[in-house]
Parts: sequence; structure tokens; C-alpha cells
Amino acid sequence: MDTRFLAIAELAEAPSAAVVVDVMRAFTVAAWAFARGAEKIVLAESLDEALALKARHSDWVALKDGPPAAGFDAVNSPGLLRSADLGGRTVVQKTTAGTVGALSVKEASLVLCAGFVVAEATARLLRIRGCGSVTFVVTGDDGRADEDLACAEYIAQRATGAGADAAGFLRRAGE
Repeated sequence: MDTRFLAIAELAEAPSAAVVVDVMRAFTVAAWAFARGAEKIVLAESLDEALALKARHSDWVALKDGPPAAGFDAVNSPGLLRSADLGGRTVVQKTTAGTVGALSVKEASLVLCAGFVVAEATARLLRIRGCGSVTFVVTGDDGRADEDLACAEYIAQRATGAGADAAGFLRRAGE
């Protein structure tokens, strides 16, 4: 498998397969939302779009980065979602890095959004699909967030069938 690790700003064209990595917030929150019963997640391009979607669908749950704000149900925090009942609900998510990265590759044939909590499942799907070329979009800190790069490198190694040990990658992410 041919892999590239790029920042959002380095994307010149839609790749055939993209794995967008945001460990700290967006896609760890997304995994928790699905674990808490969310039916689907809609990624918003802006805070205004997220609020407009919420206004049209009052039963949807709107999440954003940063401090709480009027119109949003919660902030992007895995810890806050641990007790939320999202059964059958749609979540609207707007973040400063992860959702921006995912929307920047929305024309790709395959777009996966990942963090460490879904790393093995992501690698397994890449193996099953037999992706010959995968672009990993490292979203945090303008593409320099080591937790995102560590996760992307771990997924890439696992996707090729290598017996990568997560411990070293997780240590890097925690530093």
C-alpha cells in the first residue's frame, strides 16, 4: 500500500482513499457518539451551518469545539458523551480540524475518519478494500500534531498487515 501523510493545506486534489485523523477531539467524539447510539453524524462546514441544521432539525444534537455556546447542545468532548443518550439521533459536528479535514476530501471514493479508538477497525477496512494508495490527512496543528501523525502511522502499518504494537504510538500521542 502506497501511503502519503499530508496536512489539510497540502491537499491538491481528492485522493482515491483518505483517512482523516483527529485523535484529540473530532473522531474520538464521533466514535463515542456512535457508541452512545447516534444513528449518523453530519459534518458542518461552519458554526452557522451547524446552527442552521439544528434549527431545521430540533431533535438533532449539535456539537462544537471550545466553550459552550447558544444553540449548541454540547461541546466536542468524549468525556461529556460518556453518559449521553444519543439513541437513534443525528449529531451535527463542527470542529476546527477534523471536520475541516474530512470535508476537504469529501470527493474521494473512500473517506474514513479515525482516531485511536477506531484505529484497528480502520486498518481492517483498508485491508479488506485492498486500497493500493491511501492519503492520511493529519488534521491537528496544521498537519504537525504528533498524536494525529502517530495514529496515522499506526493505522498505515496495521493496514499492511504489519504487527505494529500500539503502545509506542500511544506513548507518542500522549507526550
